[in-house]
Amino acid sequence: MRILKLTKEISPDVIKAKMKTSSTISDYKRWQIIYSVCNYTVNAEYLSDITGYSKANVYAIVQQFNSAKKSDVALKQKGGRRRELMSLEQEHLLMKSLEQKALNGQILSGNDVRKIVEQKLNKTVSDDYIWDLFKRNGWTKHSPRPHHPKKDIEKQEEFKKNSKTIWLPLKMILNQI
Repeated sequence: MRILKLTKEISPDVIKAKMKTSSTISDYKRWQIIYSVCNYTVNAEYLSDITGYSKANVYAIVQQFNSAKKSDVALKQKGGRRRELMSLEQEHLLMKSLEQKALNGQILSGNDVRKIVEQKLNKTVSDDYIWDLFKRNGWTKHSPRPHHPKKDIEKQEEFKKNSKTIWLPLKMILNQI
C-alpha cells in the first residue's frame, strides 16, 4: 500500500479549526483526511473505511491539497456553462444592441438574429442556441394570430348576427323540441 504524504506544511491546529468551521459533512470529511495524513502514517484504504469515500477519492483529495495554491480542500461546484459560446454579459450586450432594431421591425425572425450571432462568433450556431439565447434574455416570440387564407369576412359577420347568443348542450336543445 502506498503511504499518503502532504507536500505542504500545515499546522494540525489549523486543520482542526477548519474541521470545526466546516459547513458541510463533505468538507469535514475532506479535512479529516488531511488531518489524518498530516499526523499519522496512514494509507488510502484505511481512510476510505473511516470516511466512506473510495480510495480513488482519498488520493484525489490529498493530491488536490498538495497541488492547490492555497491550503484548501473545498469542492468545486458542479453545473454551470462549460461550453458557452459567449459569456452572459456578452449575450446581454448583443441582445441590447438588437433591441432597437427589433422594435423598429428590422428583425423579423430568429434566422435574422442567427445571422448576426454567426457573424459575431465566426461559426455556425444551432436553432436551440438561438432560442435559448432569446429565453435567457427575456425575448418572446410575437407573431400575428393565424387565420385561414380563404376566410370570408362577410360570412363571419352574418354568422355573428344570426347565431344564438346562448349556447346550450345538445341534450338540452333536443329536450326543448
